[in-house]
Amino acid sequence: MEKPFKIHCIALTKNEADVIGLCLTEAAKWADHIYVYDGQSTDGTWEIVKSLNHPRIIPWKQDGKVFKEGLRAEVFDEFRHLSSEGDWWLQLNVDEFYPEDPRTFFQRVPPAHGVVWGTNVEYYLTEKDIEELDFSQSFERIRPALRYYKVFWSEPRAFRYRPRLVWNPEWAWPRHPGLVAKERIIFKHYPYRSPQQIQMRLDVRRDNRSRGFAGWDHAKELNWKSKIVSHQECRYDDRCSPLRIIESELPCHLELLWMRSVKRVMHGTGMWP
Repeated sequence: MEKPFKIHCIALTKNEADVIGLCLTEAAKWADHIYVYDGQSTDGTWEIVKSLNHPRIIPWKQDGKVFKEGLRAEVFDEFRHLSSEGDWWLQLNVDEFYPEDPRTFFQRVPPAHGVVWGTNVEYYLTEKDIEELDFSQSFERIRPALRYYKVFWSEPRAFRYRPRLVWNPEWAWPRHPGLVAKERIIFKHYPYRSPQQIQMRLDVRRDNRSRGFAGWDHAKELNWKSKIVSHQECRYDDRCSPLRIIESELPCHLELLWMRSVKRVMHGTGMWP
């Protein structure tokens, strides 16, 4: 009989008012706890989170400190007491949606595997979208019309909880989180939703870079128009056919064989948590 588990989501956000309500309510259908950490939004994002009044959505706090991946460690340390061994902790960005129920996916992950990577299906605004879409509508109405995507990126998304795990705020992920699962979970990413939203996104990221964050090289542009792409560069989602994902075009996510062997021994003997 399969051991039950819970799914804990860590959601960092800033100025995502157009999408956060939809994202969190969709995620609450499969997540047990969604912990929201707001970077002092100025567009009503935090007020929307609090207004959702959902038992699974937990508005934790606001803090305007410079962004870093390790902010998620603060959330983990605050709420890890709600977790049991075998639960899954997932990085939930509030402009992402999962076409497959993550609970179903995690049920397929072998017990010896502790880390899951995600395949990023990234949707873009194209010149056709700019001409044809009415961006005064809500994102919930616009989202079905966004059909052009690229698949070129993959990154860690989730880890299986163990009581001895240590997560330092200077680290993007806990130390020794476990063996990487072979199958990757797919998520649909909508970082570009309207001209106004793209401009705000760029402004937020430039502000964090100016205050010391070293990442987000892809968001250095000054104007939203720089993020509009040609539809001919993208794949088309007809909502009927499977998404076109070519594994060889993604970064390699599995450890080398010798490292997988080391991990099996170190975790198996308890030398690593």
